[in-house]
Amino acid sequence: MPRRTGSLVLVAAVAAAVRLPGVYTQAFWQDEVASARILSQRTLGAALARVARTESTPPLWYLVGWAVHHAGLTVRDVRLVSVVAGALLSAATTLLARRFLAETPAVLAGLLVALGVAFVAHGQELRAYELFALVTVLFALALLAELDAPSRSREACLGLVAAAGALTHYFFLFSAAAAVLWLWVDPAARRIRLRASAAVAAGAVLTLPWAPYALQQLHQDRFWWIGPFTVRRFVSTPFRLFTHAYDGTHTGLALSVAALALLAAGVWAARHSPSGRLSAVLALLPLALAGTGWALGWRIYAQRNLIAIGPFLAVVVAAAVAALRVQPAVTATAGATVCALAASLAVSNIGHVPPYDVMARELVADGWRSSIPIAVYGNPLRYRAPLEWYLPNRPVLALARPRPGGCRLVLVVTRRGGVLRERVHGELRRATYLGEAHDLPRCVRPLAAGHAALA
Repeated sequence: MPRRTGSLVLVAAVAAAVRLPGVYTQAFWQDEVASARILSQRTLGAALARVARTESTPPLWYLVGWAVHHAGLTVRDVRLVSVVAGALLSAATTLLARRFLAETPAVLAGLLVALGVAFVAHGQELRAYELFALVTVLFALALLAELDAPSRSREACLGLVAAAGALTHYFFLFSAAAAVLWLWVDPAARRIRLRASAAVAAGAVLTLPWAPYALQQLHQDRFWWIGPFTVRRFVSTPFRLFTHAYDGTHTGLALSVAALALLAAGVWAARHSPSGRLSAVLALLPLALAGTGWALGWRIYAQRNLIAIGPFLAVVVAAAVAALRVQPAVTATAGATVCALAASLAVSNIGHVPPYDVMARELVADGWRSSIPIAVYGNPLRYRAPLEWYLPNRPVLALARPRPGGCRLVLVVTRRGGVLRERVHGELRRATYLGEAHDLPRCVRPLAAGHAALA
């Protein structure tokens, strides 16, 4: 096997190896339960209708997941779509970096994505984020292929990838805007800017049938939980895509600022190549656009929505390492970076998903039935959908508070570890109750639906 092909296989294998365990050991969290319900619909039309009604993202990933599930895989096994996307993403990032970097820093870029904590977390779950990042890198590669040798077939490919990106996640529009800006500003892109821009526009036209449903999703206020703009959260995003080390500490903030300085050095080092300049634009401009929108009051900013900038951040970091020029120094720095990232991944609690399946089993073992409310602490919406999925017969649970006098018997999911510990008589302070919506115990009163229940 040629060395360059072997490197791609190695990077993809590492990515798959660190994602696979979570597929079969980690419980579904609340957004994954929403995905599982879509995949479980009997018809494709019903699945698409549910996407429009319950989701804030476009339908492409759900179409893929629904098809895979109905081809014979279990709902849990559909997580393998994200594993495959993660492996391909790491290899595609390496290919992108190879366009202007030597083999060692190019492989470093691929391994940063393979081992980055956000990529591993989303690369083992029943959601669209890893596919979103992959399609964005494929979009960049299609754009650069058109730059190499313009042709109708390459423009058709560019348009199709642009359509796929827009139908995978709405934040792809930030990346598409950044790419079009590169087309019209970068001197190297002058000869293709009209044809490539037309191809991207044609891709946008292909997404128009979904536009009415996108507007329906927009008016459902799915991002109510995102808080007001904070500089610290914005500044830390690039660093937090790759590691949770020192999260929420002054040391973590210092590391985040240092990461920005490293990115600045990488942008400077990448300036001599059209591929490097495109990577820099796709790394930083979508971040700036999303952050500006957030600062203006659009509550759309969540780190996972920005996962698509991660591969380009990795390429820019690899360019900064390559700027050391002396091969032993480049190799040593790349090796140390990969080791540090692997250590961070090993000690991080990827995904922070409580064992909802274990909770449900213990609730049943402790005698749960619809007449007994379940008390939970913290955000009750984190518990409701997963417990609905894992409890027998998948009951519909309502949020509730105890009436005066409390309940005779309550089953408690404790703060520590999220596992049932005891039966408790009487009213519990600062707890929210979950009860069978169609058979709510008389000792509790229902709360308003949705996020109003948390007010």
